[in-house]
Amino acid sequence: MYRNPSMADPAIVKAFHAYEAQERISNTKVGCALVVILMPAGSTADYFVYREKLWPFFWLRLVCTAIAAVIWAFLFTDRGRKSGKWLGVIVPLLPVVFLAWMIAVTDGFASPYYAALNLVLLAVGAVLHWTTREGIVAVLLVLLMYIGAGVIHGVIPPAAVLYNNFYFIALMDVIVVVGTYFQSRQRFREFALRYELDKSRKALEASLQQLKENEMQLVQTEKLASLGRMSAGIIHEI
Repeated sequence: MYRNPSMADPAIVKAFHAYEAQERISNTKVGCALVVILMPAGSTADYFVYREKLWPFFWLRLVCTAIAAVIWAFLFTDRGRKSGKWLGVIVPLLPVVFLAWMIAVTDGFASPYYAALNLVLLAVGAVLHWTTREGIVAVLLVLLMYIGAGVIHGVIPPAAVLYNNFYFIALMDVIVVVGTYFQSRQRFREFALRYELDKSRKALEASLQQLKENEMQLVQTEKLASLGRMSAGIIHEI
């Protein structure tokens, strides 16, 4: 069994990429739905953590939700389906941009909202079928946005807080990249197995059809032979 696409039949690799493109569209729709549901729900956290910024953050969350909803609707169009690959990367990074801004205007590196960035990364690993390369790019972008938010805020927290936040973000980055790598390989192995089974099934069906046709031809030949023998017997009697 093939362990990765580089060792596989090019036909299987091509079919796998086509299958992944369709799956990417479906999963991106799920990602949009999660953003639409969870971003407004995050206002409950704003109420308890940053109550003075509840309404500004609420409107930011609504803007993020509206963009996700537009992307979700766009994915049902032909043009949207053709753009599924890059939209699948944009959707999970969409809430990251808004969360990074919230971090920048509140406590910077000390903001507890760094945990929300980890949730986005977790969603990437659990919901979206990304390649390892896309996973690496995503975690690096999230990390850079977090650093940018902290720099914009301008206040450096105590070393313990800084280490704690970066440690858990980096840990989630490693988990996402490693998980994406093994999930991608597993998806390919499962697809290759289904592809080979389907290929064998079609070959078996073709063989059975050929056997039936041969059997019908044999029966027809026997009938013609019997008719010939009977005719010869009648002619002989005459």
